[in-house]
Amino acid sequence: MSNEASSSIRTSGGRPCPVCGKATYSRGGIHPQCAIVQADEGRKKQLIEKRKKEAESSKASGDKSKSKRWNKKCPKCSTEVHVRLKTCACGHKFDT
Repeated sequence: MSNEASSSIRTSGGRPCPVCGKATYSRGGIHPQCAIVQADEGRKKQLIEKRKKEAESSKASGDKSKSKRWNKKCPKCSTEVHVRLKTCACGHKFDT
């Protein structure tokens, strides 16, 4: 009998929320947190697609604009060497 009473309480509540399906008593018929989730869905999809396109384009072009953290670029031969090296293999001496 307690199961019947608890189920009737759940269903007799407010209108069901279109996002989560639980009863809601808010004026708009949707929980505030569910409204935020619903509003952000389109923007999230756009951001995900944009990131995928950027990743694909950087892989395709071989973009290596980001240098490694502990390297520096030699102005003479354009190779990357460790920051602690004072001279490059090409003979360029770095200022310290």
